[in-house]
Amino acid sequence: MIRSLRSVPLLCLAAVLATAAVAQTPAPKVTISVDVEREIARGDDDAEREPVDVARPGDVLVYTVRASNVGDAAAIGARVEDPIPSGTVLIPESVSTATASPSASLDGGKTWTAFPAMVRETAEDGTERTVPAPAERYTHLRWSLEGTLPPGESRDLSFKVRVM
Repeated sequence: MIRSLRSVPLLCLAAVLATAAVAQTPAPKVTISVDVEREIARGDDDAEREPVDVARPGDVLVYTVRASNVGDAAAIGARVEDPIPSGTVLIPESVSTATASPSASLDGGKTWTAFPAMVRETAEDGTERTVPAPAERYTHLRWSLEGTLPPGESRDLSFKVRVM
């Protein structure tokens, strides 16, 4: 079952949090909410979305992650991490890039690389080349929010997955 709201880890630069804590000055407080909708194709590139409680194999789910600064100071260098849900495969071309710089993990969040991830592959003739990582290799996404996130403002990030 896919629930329509879940927590996602949020990381901010330690310097921002440490400075605010030591000086007892206003501090950012970024909360994360996630909305999940099923995408329903309606023909030539047209699609509608509907709420989803249960996902079935073949469904395309759209995850919208909203980072909101509910604190009283700007969040600087905020990062949002989200695992690719188990039982799904990322649709790489759907990852939002307009308001944040994405990176990806192919190993459960242990290491990160620029998005889209690239991997080395050996051809039958023994030559090696770098190619885009297969969609099923992605395990996590991370967005570094551009600039600052002022108090009272939010940023939406999104990606799609296909249910296996």
